[in-house]
Amino acid sequence: MTAKSIGNTMTQFPCISQKLIDLLKRLGAFAACILAIALFMFYIGPRLEQHPAIQPMVQFIDERDIDANMYFYTEVEEFSEANINMNNTMAFPPNINMK
Repeated sequence: MTAKSIGNTMTQFPCISQKLIDLLKRLGAFAACILAIALFMFYIGPRLEQHPAIQPMVQFIDERDIDANMYFYTEVEEFSEANINMNNTMAFPPNINMK
């Protein structure tokens, strides 16, 4: 909606306030975001799983019985070990003296 069309709406329906129009815009944007997420989760994501470029990663996850739906990968043993190693590397960086 452009500013001109909003102005036309205000003249056509004087009982509609600017706050209501703003609220409807925000609700529309929120609904569009929810729709985009649902579209990715239920249509695009499952279709990508069949793509040849993604297939090796899918096989890796299946072979190692990794729960890819976990939100905190520290609950998965492999990722927990990797996290510990990364934290140790950051806390105790290698001493590289190139002389």
